[in-house]
Amino acid sequence: MKLRCNSLLNQKKLAMKKLLLLSFLALATTLVSQENKVQSLVEKSKTLNLEMWELTVFAQKKLTSKTDLAKFFYYWIGNNISYDNAFLKEMDTGYGERFYKRYEEKQHAYTVYTDRKGVCAGYANLFKWFMDECDIEVEIVSGHIRDWRNHYVELDNDDDFLHAWNAIKLNDKWILVDTTWGTSNDSVQSEFYFDIKPELAINTHYPRDSKWQLLESPLSLKEFNDSKFVQLIWFFSGYSDVPTLKRDKSFYYLVYKQNTMKKDLYTALEISEDNKNFKPIPNLIRINQNGYTYLRFKRDSIPNKAFYKVHLYKGGYVYYDNVISFKTY
Repeated sequence: MKLRCNSLLNQKKLAMKKLLLLSFLALATTLVSQENKVQSLVEKSKTLNLEMWELTVFAQKKLTSKTDLAKFFYYWIGNNISYDNAFLKEMDTGYGERFYKRYEEKQHAYTVYTDRKGVCAGYANLFKWFMDECDIEVEIVSGHIRDWRNHYVELDNDDDFLHAWNAIKLNDKWILVDTTWGTSNDSVQSEFYFDIKPELAINTHYPRDSKWQLLESPLSLKEFNDSKFVQLIWFFSGYSDVPTLKRDKSFYYLVYKQNTMKKDLYTALEISEDNKNFKPIPNLIRINQNGYTYLRFKRDSIPNKAFYKVHLYKGGYVYYDNVISFKTY
């Protein structure tokens, strides 16, 4: 009797596992199908030559979910609005009341829609206009960004790195959206900037109002600048975590999970005392253990204040330069 009961119990567990698996596959298929529907509507809208309000009506007739509507306009902007590099150059020299009036006109949602181009403020204004029309709660978030040119933000000196993006509220939860950085022919990159994970957004986006970090414990500017700058190519190349710098009495260890997607990639680590002249760290040892890579180097060979850069290599050649930057002091 006991053996029979155990057999029946195991059969029930197996049936439950199968049911859960089928439910998961059905949900995944539905999500992919819905995503394809949104993308198809974006493509179809290109041929219709619609005014702003007509595009809104078109989307609302085809899509009922607010999430799908938000994605539709996110992808529509990414497919139809180009970055206005000519006006960006004009911004470098423009000043005074007349210029700022022109700036507001050029970045107005209607102008961006009509001209099919804008800078970040224009992208954010246009996305906000669509969200307002769809009755989706939305905010324009302003702040600074860091990228491969500028790893450390100075609020008073880095006007060239001012940026604007959006926060929207879906299903009672605020999420971050960057329609400017999401403008890409790379679908993986486009998808990344809709509902950006806050712990990844803070790697590059530093909002003026810390509440838009959407973190339980928002970072101060010092904490932001002290944190590692990681280019997205690190994650797109198959790495799943941000490396951490550990230490013991004798060594530093830069630790990260091994890349299981692209096993032919490997990392190189360089150091500088002035953040300008970088050179390979001497006697660096690579250790692969329990699914992690440890780049080990002696502490006594490292100055108190140091800047580091991580590069990706493939087949003996640089695959991607300056993927990660950080400092110690």
